[in-house]
Amino acid sequence: MNYTEEKIIANIVQIRNLKRLSQSAIAENLDVDVATISRIESGKIALSYKTLADIAKALDMSVIDVITYPEVFSSNKPSTTKVMVELEISTEEFIRSGLKDKMLKTFER
Repeated sequence: MNYTEEKIIANIVQIRNLKRLSQSAIAENLDVDVATISRIESGKIALSYKTLADIAKALDMSVIDVITYPEVFSSNKPSTTKVMVELEISTEEFIRSGLKDKMLKTFER
């Protein structure tokens, strides 16, 4: 599918309406004027990635779900993926590469 700016904006409007959110609610969430949201939705202002990300957050969705809606939309997608990695490396290389410090910081969280 071709994900043009027009299609993405149409998705935003459709999702916003389905969630019963007003332009005012989105504007307040983004800390912009309602007129700005209106101009974005009417295509008078180009949709930047940052604005798209902010709107997606206001809609409680991921950017990819807003872009691909409704074809790939899934509200139950996990936000993280578990990955198991096996690494064979010498102790000296492990310390020299900085992996030791990175691993310790990861486990401190």
